[in-house]
Amino acid sequence: MLVPNSQERRSTVTTLEFRKPSRCEELNQDGCVEVANGPGFVAVRDSTDQDGPVILVGRNGWQQFVATLRSGDGR
Repeated sequence: MLVPNSQERRSTVTTLEFRKPSRCEELNQDGCVEVANGPGFVAVRDSTDQDGPVILVGRNGWQQFVATLRSGDGR
């Protein structure tokens, strides 16, 4: 587990700086995902519900996900 308990996890996630992907900004879309780099993980949330759930993904898993999207195999 990346962060030992839910209280520590919430504390860690609230201090992260989330950002929207540049493509979302280019298209001027409101509903996008936002991502933030954490210690050993990437946090993902819905930009329209910033106080809602956050998904924590291990760095290797995130890199594989992005590589798949870029290759076109994930479409």
